[in-house]
Amino acid sequence: MIRDADVVDRNLANYDSDWSVREYSREVGLWPVEATLVDRYFPSPPAMVLDIGCGAGRTSAALRDRGYHVVGIDLSTSLLSIARARHPGIEFREMDACALAFPEASFDAAVFSYNGLDNIYPESARIHALRETARVLRTEGVYMLSSHNLVGALCCAGPWYLPGHLRSAWFLARQLGNPLAREWYLHYADGGGDQLLFSAPPSHTVRHLESAGFSVLTVCGNDGISGLSLRDVTMRHKHVHFAARKR
Repeated sequence: MIRDADVVDRNLANYDSDWSVREYSREVGLWPVEATLVDRYFPSPPAMVLDIGCGAGRTSAALRDRGYHVVGIDLSTSLLSIARARHPGIEFREMDACALAFPEASFDAAVFSYNGLDNIYPESARIHALRETARVLRTEGVYMLSSHNLVGALCCAGPWYLPGHLRSAWFLARQLGNPLAREWYLHYADGGGDQLLFSAPPSHTVRHLESAGFSVLTVCGNDGISGLSLRDVTMRHKHVHFAARKR
């Protein structure tokens, strides 16, 4: 039997590993899709922004450089120490996304980048984290996040790309014996270790956002192209980005 705490501890250990500290310390600036969504939907600086799962401070510093007032939170003490050393002018706090220690309506916008929301287990806790974000956002506040998408991971290579099919077969083989696969939590491995990450189609996250009090503004892949149907995004992209507004 896998306990909830076992999944959370396993995922957190990945980010506290030496590999993760080296990997995430190298990254700087917003990704192109993140910059596009910030430009398109975020309020103008100097709005208050909560950077959830800030890691080593990549997004926090980039948003600060755009003129925003940023507070970054994370549960990885290793990554937070890097963030504080690299960006002493930004407030970084150790905090759980499911228990935000801020009053209601404290922020104008929030971001949970790099599929960080998918680390939260079980699904009910993931939904609760969305509700916590809605609580600390002001009305009309904007939330930007990203999530894994199993369907896109299996289909995005197209029907004739053999290496893509081989990678998909290897990925599915890794799920054998995973009792959480039926809950959409799948095994992923990188240099920091093995994780169990939420990987449902983006329609699940849309429903979760709506139930938490958000109106979804856009759903797109890493290319940042809006206007595609939810089905098209589902079939084409293994990492899906969302922008939503608190109702």
